[in-house]
Amino acid sequence: MAPRRRRCLVLGLVPYAKNTLDNESIYYEDDGGAGSPVVILGGFLDPVELVRRSPIARALQELREFRLIYVDHRGHGRSDKPHDAKSYMTPLRVADTTAVLDALGIERAHLVGLSWGGRLCFGIGEYASERIRSLVIIGQQPFAIDPEGPLARLVGTAMAASKERGIEVLVEAFESIVGRYPEPVRTAYQANDAAAMRAAWSAAMAEGAISENLRAWEVRCLICVAADDEDFFDQARRAAEEIPNAEFVSIDATDHLGLDTAEVHPFLPAILRTLRGTSTDPV
Repeated sequence: MAPRRRRCLVLGLVPYAKNTLDNESIYYEDDGGAGSPVVILGGFLDPVELVRRSPIARALQELREFRLIYVDHRGHGRSDKPHDAKSYMTPLRVADTTAVLDALGIERAHLVGLSWGGRLCFGIGEYASERIRSLVIIGQQPFAIDPEGPLARLVGTAMAASKERGIEVLVEAFESIVGRYPEPVRTAYQANDAAAMRAAWSAAMAEGAISENLRAWEVRCLICVAADDEDFFDQARRAAEEIPNAEFVSIDATDHLGLDTAEVHPFLPAILRTLRGTSTDPV
């Protein structure tokens, strides 16, 4: 059973944080509790309600060991949705997450990032490492995104077509690989703002590498990537080799999109090793 959500209105809290760099509002949900805080950041198109349903989030919910916090990326869910690419550059997105931590009075937290959220985790490692207890990065890498990678090419083509057809074209592109999404996943994906998603994608493709010196990182990292992920596997492994305190886990028998529904138990021990390894730090 999932833990009960903190009722923000009852507690007199508003579940939005304000990014003071550009005044954008970021929606979050805090399940509360006395455990070490773990912020879970979902993938491209994923609002909080879908992130809660992910296999990794459900596994952590069942443990009832951590204080789980979910954040809607800017452009997603109930967060603000600017339409200009400059609003999605990594330093601004990092400041979204630290604004949530500030709103909750949390100095340092574990971060779990799934795909798009994993790239943000690399950004937090680069720009706000002092706010991190550990990073669990699933299905991403910190280097420049190759526009000719199979997934990047598919998303880029769909994003261009979305100017005429809306976000439905990207949903259909993903479904051409994984099959039709069940409800409520499909409806949640179709609710995304196509202009915001185009801006976010354009920023990621233009920004290049997030870090030029991963060897200087001191943060504890776990990097997990699907063995059949043609876009990210080699670069994710390279990142794990360069980061001094990093562990690399290959997830067999799936690809990047398959991670959304992949069985989490084979690599859950590695996740828990990472989260528990720094869980005695003060909040």
